[in-house]
Amino acid sequence: AMIIISQYFLIEQPSEDLTQFLGAAASLAPFPFYTSQYSRYANMVPVNLLMCNEEQQQSPRAFNRFVPRVHAEDSGMCGMVYTDDQLVRRCRAMRRNVGVPDRSSTVIDHINCPASTASVDEELARKIQKYSNRANQLQCQDSRGMWNEAMSDIHKCVLITVGHWLGFRPGQLVLDWGSGCGHKLSWAKMLFDVDGLGVEIQEPAARWAQLYSAGKFCQGDGRELGWIPEDTFDYVISYASIYHLTKLDQCKVGIQLMRKLKIGGKAFLGWNHGPVMNNWEWLKCFQESDAFVKEHDGIGEGGVVVDFDAVEDGYLFPPDARVLKEKRSFLYQYPAYSIFLTRKA
Repeated sequence: AMIIISQYFLIEQPSEDLTQFLGAAASLAPFPFYTSQYSRYANMVPVNLLMCNEEQQQSPRAFNRFVPRVHAEDSGMCGMVYTDDQLVRRCRAMRRNVGVPDRSSTVIDHINCPASTASVDEELARKIQKYSNRANQLQCQDSRGMWNEAMSDIHKCVLITVGHWLGFRPGQLVLDWGSGCGHKLSWAKMLFDVDGLGVEIQEPAARWAQLYSAGKFCQGDGRELGWIPEDTFDYVISYASIYHLTKLDQCKVGIQLMRKLKIGGKAFLGWNHGPVMNNWEWLKCFQESDAFVKEHDGIGEGGVVVDFDAVEDGYLFPPDARVLKEKRSFLYQYPAYSIFLTRKA
């Protein structure tokens, strides 16, 4: 209430000494302050408050972009216990010591989002409706995000852990399938200085992400990825999204995603469910991808050759054993597992 009252007197009834200043080309962001913005400023922090790429801290890529105010290293639920400061210092050292690709004309800026809206069958629509509701209720502005409870500390842990497993390096490109509110790509930009493209089927979430998350975000049917250029990305990530699809569509999406990678690029497809599609079925999908592509339309031409590894999430994201008796997360429990892939051809 104090902020609302203060902004009224500042902007609507400025003192004489402020009149000249307010008439100049100056930004008063985040004012004017609306009630719908309160949760964003109360629960989140600006990406450019601490980010690897100091040169971009004041750029449009970082201005007015936010991440949930959480500390995965203090949660007891994350095996990776690096602080934001440690990760940023490490990333800056990489920028100094390793050549960073020229992003003056980044590929992502030239990718056009699909014009057509997503059309899904009744069963899939029923599965994903809750995510649209959560985005419309402004959950992207707190620690729940697209989930039913506050879990942003765990999702930040997932991003940091996967970033280390895959080997994120400054200046590289990552594609996030099922990007939701865009929090993971914001952390990736902030802590690893990688630029991201997010694909999200729910329009409210994609719209919020485009406004307030770091990266470029497109709303569309993630089962049809012909609009994304192939052989482009260094990494593909997807967490707790693909399992919503049928086995046929999961295989179809997996093959398409691998073709978006450069040769040698790496992918993480996380929180798969054994009863929905087990790791042997995933392996078969990629091993027989050439025949699969010939049999089904809309996937492009030719299969992919990959290096394949499957890991139970309980081993991939090991929590602190001292907190297990009091604090658990269903995200890490069996039958959840992740697959890591490297594109060979």
